[in-house]
Amino acid sequence: MKENTLHSILDGFGKPELEDFANLLGQDLSPRLRKSQLVDRMDSYLHGEPERWMAHLMERDIKLLRDLVHAGPERVQYQDFADYPSLLEVTGLVAYDDTDENYHKVWISREVYDIVSPGIDKVIRSGEKSGQYELERIGLGYLNLYGILPTDRFVSLVMDWYEKTHSKSNYKALSRMLHQCPLVKMYRYTDSWGDYVCSPCVENIEEVFTLREEMKQTHFPTFSQAQAREAGCGAPYFTVGMKSVEGIRLEQMYRRVGYEGFELVKAEHDTWIEAQYTAAVNEHLFDPLLDSPRCMELDEGSWRACCEIVEQYADSVPKWSLCGRSAAQTGLFKAGWESAGKYPNNPEMQPNTSEEYPEWKMPEPTVSEGFAKDIGGDYFPMGFAIPHVAPDDPCPCGSGLKYCRCHGKYLS
Repeated sequence: MKENTLHSILDGFGKPELEDFANLLGQDLSPRLRKSQLVDRMDSYLHGEPERWMAHLMERDIKLLRDLVHAGPERVQYQDFADYPSLLEVTGLVAYDDTDENYHKVWISREVYDIVSPGIDKVIRSGEKSGQYELERIGLGYLNLYGILPTDRFVSLVMDWYEKTHSKSNYKALSRMLHQCPLVKMYRYTDSWGDYVCSPCVENIEEVFTLREEMKQTHFPTFSQAQAREAGCGAPYFTVGMKSVEGIRLEQMYRRVGYEGFELVKAEHDTWIEAQYTAAVNEHLFDPLLDSPRCMELDEGSWRACCEIVEQYADSVPKWSLCGRSAAQTGLFKAGWESAGKYPNNPEMQPNTSEEYPEWKMPEPTVSEGFAKDIGGDYFPMGFAIPHVAPDDPCPCGSGLKYCRCHGKYLS
């Protein structure tokens, strides 16, 4: 396969992107340099000091690079699609191909292999020994639990972890690690809301802030360092709350329906991610169950029981829009049975209508007198026939969201 050289890859970036890339990899370059000079300096740096720049990679990136080195140059590795890309893929140091919707293909060129293979194992051992990766796991864990944290609160949590886990506190070393930490460099967010650090799994930062404001959520609960470490390991496929009663039940259920190994971790991860989304009807929350190897073997009673386990887990995990509190604690954004009211063995996927699990229904629309029915014919969107629900009114479904942010966005 034809590969671009590192020089040509670097030359494809604009000057600001090159400066950011250099900073992430620990190379401070003068902004007064011309772009061609930046490209030459970075190319020389990547070729000449691989152990130095690899030491600035996040654990997820360096271990991806290690796996590709062990596989060999230009040897394609098939992976799942992660929630966010690695720095190596974004910058082109690792090549990838997403044309096949079933697999994410990654590999490294001969040039990159020759640069990194002699020292990559040494860099990983050094990162483990220095505590760099452990600090990153703790930081990621807190960010995954809270979603978005003020930078000063994030630093305070990391410092508290450091004090409790190191017999001799070396704050100069901690300050240096935080200053160089790619997690802080890559996921720092500053705007009118303030200065924050975000979980890489958060897709829409503004939406989280808006929901917190609407729900008047300002209180950040306390999590143990063990909870933070659990939530920060295994990047990019994090699992949260799996040691809780609800998490243990979820894992046991997923094993019963055929998940194991990486597929089990991915199912748990996807359930946690979908539990963050607060729409009143989030059918995707139950996608891992629907996709399970033994889903079609479940009778209706077993299907309902499995859906209940998913729902209870979703209500127990910390939600980003609630500053880390759960739906069970606040009563907000609870997963409803209506999201899972379809039984997969029924070819028509009919909703369940039993008294025990009643089907949720939108309120019947109210059509104003004199509504111009001739405009648009019989196919005029029904959302226009609900004038009694203003955009900023609470949604009739009871989610606690404004109508325009809940069912209104589908009907208007």
